Amino acid sequence: MTVADNWRQVTSDVERVLDSCNVYAVRCRQGTLFVNAGTGAWLEAIPDRFSPPHVMLLTHYFRDHSAGAAKAARLGMTVFAPAGEEEILVDPVQHFSERPSYVDYENVWETFAPIEPIPVRAARDYETLALLGAEVGVLPLPGVTPNHIGYTLTGPISGQRLAFCGEAIHSPGRMARIAPLQYDYNDLGGAVNAHFSAYELKAGRFDALLPSLGAPILADVDGALDALAANLRRLCAGRPSESALIDAFSEDALVGVSDHVWMAPLNEAVSWYVVSESGKALVIDYGYRGGFGARIPVGGGKYWHWPSRGSRSRRRVLMHGLAPLKQKLGVERIDVALISHFHDDHVAGVPMLQRVFGTQCWAPENFADLLERPDAHRFPCNWPEPLRIDRRLPLAEPFAWEEFEFHLAPMTGHTRFSAAIAFEADGLRFAHTGDQFFFIDRKGGRVEEDWARALVQQNHVYRNGAAIDSFRQTAALMRKWEPDIVLSGHRPPMRTNPAFFALLDAWGDEYADVHRGAMELGEDAAHFGLDSWGGWIWPYRSHVREGAPVSVEVTVRNPLPRDAKLNVRLVGPQGWSGEACVVEAKGRAEARCALSIAPRGPCRRQPIAAELSVDGRLFGQVAEALVTVGGERF
Repeated sequence: MTVADNWRQVTSDVERVLDSCNVYAVRCRQGTLFVNAGTGAWLEAIPDRFSPPHVMLLTHYFRDHSAGAAKAARLGMTVFAPAGEEEILVDPVQHFSERPSYVDYENVWETFAPIEPIPVRAARDYETLALLGAEVGVLPLPGVTPNHIGYTLTGPISGQRLAFCGEAIHSPGRMARIAPLQYDYNDLGGAVNAHFSAYELKAGRFDALLPSLGAPILADVDGALDALAANLRRLCAGRPSESALIDAFSEDALVGVSDHVWMAPLNEAVSWYVVSESGKALVIDYGYRGGFGARIPVGGGKYWHWPSRGSRSRRRVLMHGLAPLKQKLGVERIDVALISHFHDDHVAGVPMLQRVFGTQCWAPENFADLLERPDAHRFPCNWPEPLRIDRRLPLAEPFAWEEFEFHLAPMTGHTRFSAAIAFEADGLRFAHTGDQFFFIDRKGGRVEEDWARALVQQNHVYRNGAAIDSFRQTAALMRKWEPDIVLSGHRPPMRTNPAFFALLDAWGDEYADVHRGAMELGEDAAHFGLDSWGGWIWPYRSHVREGAPVSVEVTVRNPLPRDAKLNVRLVGPQGWSGEACVVEAKGRAEARCALSIAPRGPCRRQPIAAELSVDGRLFGQVAEALVTVGGERF
């Protein structure tokens, strides 16, 4: 019997062949869709009835599902895969080189990835792909991988709603394998995600589920999914954290702060909604829904974070806030996303809002470039998907949205790339301070607005950029604005009183004094400031064709307390030729210059550096960047 003879009809729209996983075929008006590849053995003899062009849809990167896609691509098929798994599939050498193989406490199944590069196009969550005359929905189904997806479509013959659901379910009540649900060491966070996915599939009201492992489920779809959810809950019964998360993730909560200001408390970073009289919504920050490659508080303020490592393949944004906004306030979409700082837990969901709803992104001018060009920098916690910046907000000018007026001010401490946001609503003055302040009581527990017994919990991250007067400046700003309520990224709203402002003043002084005592920051000494930044190179990642120079902008800091001449030179490996320049800078000030370097032959992520001397004194290679010459971008 030939491979072609092994195809069997599943529904009037779908055929299936058994490879290392189920491979499904859907004949569309303008060609044929295949879901998953298996080993690719079936590609040796594609039946004539599956007319070209051919498009392949991968649900996840596991080798038994994706290995054959490399051959499919060589045969001319366009291959789609989860956006969060694109780098794993496109660049397996880099992926495996980054993955530890000794003293490894991470159990996510990232080594079960294909060994051959597969050129793929990104299938983004909640997107509708127009393919071969069919509309194919991309449904987030986290579980065996954090970025696992399903594909949905209406059968061209039957009109049935079909879900190609990968490993989200195997058979009624069961998954094909449980081990991949253990992402980190001794956790079961993937089971929490899989429980969520079971109910996402149920909410879709599909007529048939077409799993990649297991027989198609063509009847009692709801019963099959209910049984799976119940069994996953039983699986986690001896794990208090996972059990609590399953309960938490069934909620998409919205809590009122005032009539027009609301908070979403279960996200990794709190999203704050301002709702106008006209029914429009502005959100301050929009990142991860808690738990899906993010973290939420469970019991006594303890945080759980699955998976723990910060690679793109382990992070995911899922829609949140929209259901309760509609239910409570009649809001259908988010009009504007206003950003407090550039970290991924505050911005990762904005590109999704822009794709799905056309949401505008308004960003303060001091970090808008970092959001728009994540490839160009390597400051901590940057999300790799560019944000479309619809409005750059000057820090010195108020701006309006609907009936509300907003004010911005630069803010450093947690990160230099942030802004404090002030506005009035419902007769109250609000200030949003991002991740600048966390508080504990004097015994180490969480404090609830008894500011007289509170301590500031340190949350400064030096690599984010920090200055000795960071917190003094913020304390002075809060006294100037005198907010009634302070909003932040990771705690409930804080109602202020004189003790609150006194606490901020005291912390500003303590922060400066502690660091001056522990570090050489003398007025006459040579140093690069509290954060020890000698400089940086923009863009951080460059990709040029062979024979082309690499052009960058170098920012360097004068480490001396007086005016000086800074000599900056780009250096690379032996045989590379870099330019140099001399710039003048005042004491402790930063200066910029444009430089280029000529590579010698193809390379991949080759580091280059900016070498600095100041008035003849050598300070070495103070900043680096990565250069790829030729080849693919990843």
